[in-house]
Amino acid sequence: MQTTAEQTGEWEEIWKREGVFDRIIDWGRTVYNWFFRRLLRRYLTPTSAMLELGSGRASLSLSLAREIGSLTGADISETAVAQATRAAARLGLHNTSFVIDDCTKLALPERFDFVWSQGLLEHFEDPIVVAREHYRMLKPGGTALLSVPCKYSYHNVWYTLTRSELLRRFWPWTEQRFFDGAELLAVGKAVTPDARTFLLQPPLLGIILLELRRPA
Repeated sequence: MQTTAEQTGEWEEIWKREGVFDRIIDWGRTVYNWFFRRLLRRYLTPTSAMLELGSGRASLSLSLAREIGSLTGADISETAVAQATRAAARLGLHNTSFVIDDCTKLALPERFDFVWSQGLLEHFEDPIVVAREHYRMLKPGGTALLSVPCKYSYHNVWYTLTRSELLRRFWPWTEQRFFDGAELLAVGKAVTPDARTFLLQPPLLGIILLELRRPA
């Protein structure tokens, strides 16, 4: 598994790609966003300060920005941050900001009502460090929600089939691991006893979520 520093250049290349395969991935992300929006709205209010870690182009969080108080996105990729910033401007949003930051040691001074990440935790050698940063960014009474592909999903099959050099280009992201519910819950319990895991509905989507709640 790569460290954050080792991944930076690779993620820069990922966010710069504009081929047909990448457009297909973007279409799939649009489909998943519909289900994620339904879920995230349960955690958000018109005054919520939301942070997305590993925000990438932030298509999901930008689609919710008009419904909340403020949105901050943090990513190690300068390209992704620039793309998200331009997208916010095109949408006429004035309550968003995107910064280059390291989710293993965030420099952000403020705290948030809701912290979200999608497909981030599984790319790190020590996921507890990353989960702990999600939790550290919370205000009292806040909630962090971390989304990862489940071990028992088509994502893992796809990943396994593309390990050869010949097929590697058909895996669109960096190296990663896959969690089952018990493994992901162990990560959460190492951060706070107020942790739980559950599947995104419908289960065939293959996404498992870790919820971390900070006491009020």
